[in-house]
Amino acid sequence: MNRSHEIVTGALCLALLGAAFCAWSALGNEVNLCVTAGCSLYQDTSVAGISLWWLGAGAFAVLSFLALLGAANWGRGLAALALAGDVALLLVMALTAPCVSCLIVAIFFALTYSSFRQAAAARSRSAKVGRSALLLVWGLLFIVNLGAVAKSQANVWAITDNGQEASVHMYFSPSCSSCREGIARLSGHVDVAFYPLAENDTDVYRVAHMLHRLNLGDSMAEALTRAQNVTAPGGLANWSLDMMWLRFRMLRNKSHVFLAGSHAVPFFEYHGLPSMLVKQGQSSGQRGAAGPAANSGIPAGGMTGAGMTGGAGAAAPQRPQGNASDVLPLEPQIAGQCGGPAPCPE
Repeated sequence: MNRSHEIVTGALCLALLGAAFCAWSALGNEVNLCVTAGCSLYQDTSVAGISLWWLGAGAFAVLSFLALLGAANWGRGLAALALAGDVALLLVMALTAPCVSCLIVAIFFALTYSSFRQAAAARSRSAKVGRSALLLVWGLLFIVNLGAVAKSQANVWAITDNGQEASVHMYFSPSCSSCREGIARLSGHVDVAFYPLAENDTDVYRVAHMLHRLNLGDSMAEALTRAQNVTAPGGLANWSLDMMWLRFRMLRNKSHVFLAGSHAVPFFEYHGLPSMLVKQGQSSGQRGAAGPAANSGIPAGGMTGAGMTGGAGAAAPQRPQGNASDVLPLEPQIAGQCGGPAPCPE
């Protein structure tokens, strides 16, 4: 048999597996392989109206056909183009959110390209396979995306049990007086999830004591108050596995605040539109409709009687005078915070 027409077995198997996986993902599957937000982000992405999954399945199908024909050089060229497109997608994912399913497809593209390269080199006069700059770039971006996947699994940690349900998240430090005041006002009155972070070493011991008090049935405010005078554990207890794990979780919370662009606490996150804004907006709208006519004695159209009947002229519409009830109940001023240029006291 002519060696140049031998089936490229490795590339054929890899391309068939890649095509099957892309088609399986495009048709929807009951097995959720993805643990990152990138899968949902790119699930409906298309090029010229064609889903990326079907484009991938088509590319693998053509590569399978070339491998079956033994066209190693043509297969290497097409696989290089597909891998270059995958490099672009890896770069986009590195800058946005990684997709585990996309990374699986990326592995199939890289292995298929490597198989075609080896087959093409074996059938040429020079059987030595050199390094591929394309594979090096692909490998670098692939490692970056793996790191992003690992980072995405280190979720922020709430000291309370309502982290998934609460629409308001408060990041606090036990040594921050404004945080303590906020917790005293919110605890037991508003559905808030509390996320502790450490501004100093003492905060770690305080949060550890708070966990103990919460397990005993104390409220969040009570646990925080009783943790203020806690002392550091002695000996190796300070570096036990539980304390090390607590330090890591609090560091993860702090990095979340830093990545959000803040360096001070308390730090609040709203998930959705606060209901108080909707209620205030509705009441303000009702007052605004009746306010001008009621306050100035002018019809709602803003014109005098003579003006409405085509008389000598129209009076200028008067602006209703604002009052405290016309302002939203949220003010941009900060009542207090610590951290960054104003460190929290120990």
